[in-house]
Amino acid sequence: MLVKSRAQNHGVCDGGVMGRTSSFLISLLMMGLAGSTAANAIDASEVRQVRFGGDDGETRIVIELSADMEFRAFTVSDPSMRLVIDLPRTAWSVAGLETGEGLGYGLVEDFRFFDRSADASRLVFELDEPSVIVGQFGIPANADNPHHRLVVDLRRVETTEAEAESGFPEPSDLSQLIAERGEATFAEPVRERRVIVVDAGHGGHDPGASANSTEEADVNLAAALELRRRLVATGRYDVVLTRTNDTFLTLEQRVQVARDSDADLFISLHADSAGAGSSARGAAVYTLSDSGAGRATRRAANSNDWSHINASAQQPVVRNILLSLSLREKRNRSAVFAEMVLGSMESVGPILSNGHRQRGFYVLLDSQVPAVLVEMGFLTNRQDATNLSSPAFRGRLMQSVADAVDAYFDRDDVRDTNPVRSAELTPIP
Repeated sequence: MLVKSRAQNHGVCDGGVMGRTSSFLISLLMMGLAGSTAANAIDASEVRQVRFGGDDGETRIVIELSADMEFRAFTVSDPSMRLVIDLPRTAWSVAGLETGEGLGYGLVEDFRFFDRSADASRLVFELDEPSVIVGQFGIPANADNPHHRLVVDLRRVETTEAEAESGFPEPSDLSQLIAERGEATFAEPVRERRVIVVDAGHGGHDPGASANSTEEADVNLAAALELRRRLVATGRYDVVLTRTNDTFLTLEQRVQVARDSDADLFISLHADSAGAGSSARGAAVYTLSDSGAGRATRRAANSNDWSHINASAQQPVVRNILLSLSLREKRNRSAVFAEMVLGSMESVGPILSNGHRQRGFYVLLDSQVPAVLVEMGFLTNRQDATNLSSPAFRGRLMQSVADAVDAYFDRDDVRDTNPVRSAELTPIP
């Protein structure tokens, strides 16, 4: 559960998405920005609030900003354990914290704001315990909150793991490398309807979890068929199922269905289980973790998965940059959708605390297609199992997911088609 910070005027954080607080434009120019434009952006950018949630095991930090901006978060362990967030030059404007200092919560002891140079600012969070970053993402301003938000999730770990993960990043980070290399342009396909792939987890000789006289594979398939019915009824989508009966598919085959379908969204449906004596109950939505992003990059490289990279950009360094861009945008969009699904499902049934979770599940590894894995509830919980076995409840639950799909594609920053489908890099003279 999210809780209030000890720092003055800090509130409760409310979900998040990844990496940058808005999605890419159709054309993303990485060089040649006029100096006056940059100066105007700097003058308009302010930190408006810093908030915390979670506990001493897992802590979420939310930074509210007046404008969209890139950021970079990393941990360092020498001389003390700290989280560092680098921003473009940004003014400090947090009511009640005029000195740029505040108390933290959970894993954070306190924090300070610094102007590093004429074009950069930095927030430094002193940590009480060895910690690693398990997620960093952003939420664009919307009708409910006029501020852009940066979100960083921390998890407490052993000292050796924290030290292994910490350290200042190389000076030539991805953004700098792109700026030095040229212009990245994302070309969109033309289609009348969005393509949604719905994956019913397990099947065939892999029944998944089994408890309270309920088989997970059966529940997943029934939910997938119901979700397809409701999505098709809107007239907005072409829906592809990875399976329509009790058939076994490998994880790679499921991912390939999304790729072959040129999908705009991939939704994998599952039911969870817990150990004996556990009272765990409720739904959760998973998106790709940082470690999973590494697996996704290796998978793309090993399978020569460069279908979205223009033939003129086959130089390895250029290709890798574009793959990183594509993967970052995929994760950003996945996390936006995950928050919408959770917000919609909570009106139907219980949601686990910290319901938006990140893991390296294989079905989430495609480098292009935004993807979530929905755990609809726990079969080991009698009430959840009863609900998931009920056609009426499944109908309400899948309607909430369908509503989230509609809301996701109705967003102002989503074009008629998906901008991460193909990419090319044009060298700048």
